Formats: sequence, C-alpha cells, structure tokens
Amino acid sequence: MAILEAKGITAGYGGGDILKEVNVYVDDGEIVCLIGPNGAGKSTVMKTIFGLLTPRLGSIEFLGENIAGMNPDLIVKKGISYVPQTENVFPTLTVLENLEMGAFTRKDNYRKRVEQVLDLFPDLKKYLGKRAGSLSGGQRQMIAMGRALMLDTKVLMLDEPSAGLSPLLVDMIFEKVQDVNKSGVSILMVEQNAKAALAFSDRGYVLATGQNHFEDKASSILANEEIGKLYLGG
Repeated sequence: MAILEAKGITAGYGGGDILKEVNVYVDDGEIVCLIGPNGAGKSTVMKTIFGLLTPRLGSIEFLGENIAGMNPDLIVKKGISYVPQTENVFPTLTVLENLEMGAFTRKDNYRKRVEQVLDLFPDLKKYLGKRAGSLSGGQRQMIAMGRALMLDTKVLMLDEPSAGLSPLLVDMIFEKVQDVNKSGVSILMVEQNAKAALAFSDRGYVLATGQNHFEDKASSILANEEIGKLYLGG
C-alpha cells in the first residue's frame, strides 16, 4: 500500500512549470529511486512533496491525507524528512548538536532516539564533540541523515546522497541508506549514480523534461537497453 503518493503534480518556480503532471508513489518499506538528466525536475519533485513548493495542480497524499501545500514544519511532524544535496548540516555545531537540532519538535526525552540513530551510524560516535564542518563529506552526509531521522520518520527523502563523494564513500553511504530502510523507514531518493542506486532499489522512475518517462521495478530498468543507452551510460 502506498504510504506516499504524488498524483498529477504540476509545479515550478515563479511563473514557469518544471513538473508537468508527475506521478510518484512509495509503498511502505520501499526504496524508490528517481533518475534522469539534469534539469528533469527530480529535485523539484522532492521540494514539492516537502512543502517548499506548492503544486499548481495535483495532490500529494501521505498516509491518506492530502499534504499538498502544507508547510514543511508540519510535514516533518507527520513523518516525512528531507535531506537536501547541499548545506545539509550546521557546520559550526558539533555532531551531537546537529542531531539534537533534528529533535526540536519532540516532546519526549530525545536521548534514546540519539542512541538509536547512532546505532545506525556508529562511525559518528567518536566525533560527537567535533564540529560538523570539520568532518569528511561522507561523515557530513551521515550527520544529515541522522538528524533527519531524529523524529519518528516514516519516509526519508534523499537528494543526491552520493554527490561529491569518492567511490569508497559512495558505497558506504549506499550501505547506510539500506540500513535506514531495514530499520523501517521508506526511502525516496534522487541519485545521479543511477546504476548503483537502482541495484538496491525496489522501483525506479525516469523523469525527463519534467514528466514521467518510464516507471518499473529497478531490476527491469537496469535490464532495459533503451533506458540504459539514454540514461545509464550504455
């Protein structure tokens, strides 16, 4: 059953539309990957779902409730978290302070949640007192994901989690994405490293010029010769 579904969303910036009747859904427990060329509208899908943009047309349902146009602070409280590609940590704050910032709306004692998040990202335990800006790109990405999980997150949206990372760190971040998913969090991910991301995703969408171009199981997309030539580098 779809936990999150965007139906026929048309959205953009200013007077122009980037997305044109785009459809995307995420079933409970899935990893879903959005791929496509630069400018296809992948990040715009994320921003529209998260309330940073209001769709001109269409609906966005989360757990059966229409959240289209809802403010991001309310969407976070409902269980959707978003990690943007850049500027996704507070560089002058420590790792622990970054995690604590992710718990700002919790009414209970968040210490237990900190421990749970650190169990997902044990490499961060030895850096809790370090400023986030002093750590590597892969470590900062783990901090950003960890902070996003400090609430009772049901869907985690990741925008290019492997951007700018070395191949070794890309593998490590993708392993962490799978660990988060195994903990019970559904994933919607934009990723340029398409082949590697599809290899562990359940389903994928190919976007082009702001529209749905192709949708299928991730394994079927990887096996599709036409999609491979156009979007996966052969």
